[in-house]
Parts: sequence; structure tokens; C-alpha cells
Amino acid sequence: MTEYMERYGICEKDAILCAMSGGVDSTIAAYMLKESFDVPIIGATHYIWPDSRCCSLDVTDRARATCEKLGIPYHVIDLQEEFRRYVVDNFVETYLEGKTPNPCILCNEKIRFDIFYNTVLGMLKKDGILKEGGRLFMATGHYARTGIINGKVFLKRGVDPVKDQSYMLYRLSGAILSRLILPLGGYRKSEIFAIAEKLGLAVRHVAESQDACFVGESYSDFILKEARDKIGERVKELSSPGPIVTVDGKVLGHHTGYLNYTIGQRRGLNLGNGPWYVERIDSRSNTVVVARREDTVKKSFTVERINWFIERPDGPIDCTVKVRYQSELIPCRVFPERNDSGDDSGEDNVLSNDMVRVEMERGEFVTPGQSAVFYSDDLVIGGGFITSPTGSR
Repeated sequence: MTEYMERYGICEKDAILCAMSGGVDSTIAAYMLKESFDVPIIGATHYIWPDSRCCSLDVTDRARATCEKLGIPYHVIDLQEEFRRYVVDNFVETYLEGKTPNPCILCNEKIRFDIFYNTVLGMLKKDGILKEGGRLFMATGHYARTGIINGKVFLKRGVDPVKDQSYMLYRLSGAILSRLILPLGGYRKSEIFAIAEKLGLAVRHVAESQDACFVGESYSDFILKEARDKIGERVKELSSPGPIVTVDGKVLGHHTGYLNYTIGQRRGLNLGNGPWYVERIDSRSNTVVVARREDTVKKSFTVERINWFIERPDGPIDCTVKVRYQSELIPCRVFPERNDSGDDSGEDNVLSNDMVRVEMERGEFVTPGQSAVFYSDDLVIGGGFITSPTGSR
């Protein structure tokens, strides 16, 4: 933690919020903070959805027990209303459009590193725990790092290539990066388990958090239930069967509702003369389009609402890109295609009309609604939401 002490000049007036999930990562992060900093450490969990896998009663009980063992206070912050507004509504609307969102990315941007942080900040100021002139830093158990280049804080990949979570954090603002502590970024997961065992912490059995922690077993059932209040009887159309066609319009079969399919899907199509892959989804005509793998993977696609950590490029740049959390880094060239409306989203370094076209070195399954994150070596230089493979819609 020495680099954080030197970088931020943390002093006795400051405090650190540690986001607790009840698992091994946040547990060891809290332990490292307690051992390294002589300032108030506050553990907290955001409660975002009833029976969610990330904040169930079991999760909060484990997190509370960890904080008691470490001798730090623990709080549960109720953010159900905010989570529905910023994450769940977007999740449902994006699926209804035939796209596939990643709700964890929006949760990090809007909830965990914004509303959650600021709610705890206000609480600590009101209770007098954060002194006059003190700063509140935030720590999590994410496997990612930060670094300073020419006086600016950047997000970097974690040293464990399998566990690296920089992709999930790419929408964080420069303001939060300047007060973010990531204790696990320099470790591999195996090393964290070894530390936990040495400390006698029984956390290996804890299931790690997953995407859409608020959804039960069926995504389509959840979406239909949530959509019913918005569109009424039209919800029946969303679960109605429709054609599965080739890119040239030949009908091969019928699907059970387009909400049950996603780009690149191979299993469950029940088509002859395979293998077939979902090439795109047309929500307006209730049609699932399939193709052979070589026709489904794309080299070119567009990305919008870019969050840049570098100055917005005026011309093409060469870098690497991840098009899904678990995908490999692929060499690419990024071409800015900004329009002139000047529509500013109000977010740090994000222009809502900002758009780029990406040309990858090789083809990959590209899913509208997911995020594309750009890297220069280990440095995150920007990222945004995939709109569509170029020319496919």
C-alpha cells in the first residue's frame, strides 16, 4: 500500500470506505487496509435488490462478521430505488431492443462508485467520522490497478490475466479514480487464497458474484415480468414464437421468443445441417437471424458514448480491444466518427454523441449492448457501448 500513501498523501483526517461483498476478495482487501493505514476504515455493502446474489442476508451476515473480526464498523446502504432506475430499467429496455447489456458495468458507474460512495460520504460527515478537510477514499476487491502518467490517474489491468477486472471498471470517472484504492490488483487469485488460509479465514467456499446478480434462473421471465408494467399486454408479443432465418431470408425453424437468444449463441437452436450461430436479432420483426460461424464473427463494429482516459483522438489510433469481459485482447484500429451536435452527457470525458468505428485484426462475436474497452499495453485508454457490427443493421 506504500504507493497509495505516497500518491495520495493519506493523513489522519481522511477515511477509507471498503465495499464489502462477503467473499474472499473484499475480505482480504479490508484486512490489507486495516494493516496498512492508520485512518478510519469503514465497511459497507449496498443493498440493491431483494434476494440478489450480491447482497443477500447471507452476504451481509458474512460481511458484518468480517468487519467485526477486523474491528471496523459496518453499514448496509439501501439503494434499491436507485438501482432499479439506473440499472434494471436499462437492462430490460436493452434486452427489449434485441441487445445484450452488461448490468455490472452500469452498476459500477452509477451505483457502487457514485451513489453508494456519496451516500456513505454524507453519512460520515454527518456523524463526524470524517473530519473537517478530510477526504474519503474508496477501496474494493477488484483485480485491477491504477497508475499515474504525467500527473493523471489511469486505470490498468490487474497482474492476474485470468481475474483482471479492468474491463468492468472502464466507465469510472477521473474523479473517482483519483481516490480509488485497489489492494488486490498486484496479486493473483491463488495468492489471495493463500493469504486467506494463512489468516484462518473460511472463505474459499463463497460463490463469486456473477453478471445480473438480481435475475433468477430465467432472464426472459425476469424481463417479461418487469416489462409488463411498462407495456401492458404487448408483453405477450415478446415471448411469442417467431422465425429463425438465414441472412438471405430462408426460414430454418422457429424460436421460443427472441429474449431467449443472444449473438453468437449456438446451443438450443434445434436446427438441422448445423452448426448455426445467432448472427443478429431483429426485435421489431421478432426474428432471429442465423449464419455459419465465419459469417457471424465480425471484424468491424461501431461503439458509442465513449469514456476516454486519454484526450479524444482526432484521427485513427492503434490499440487492442476486449469486446466481452472474458474475451481476449485483439489488436485493432479505432477511427473517430464524431458528429457535430455537441450533445454533452454531463459525464467526465464522455460525449453522448461520440462514436468510433473499430477494425479488428481478426473476427470475433460482437454483441450490441456489450462494451468494447480499448487498451494500450496494460493501460485502459477508453471504452464504450457496442451499437452494431458495421453494415449489419
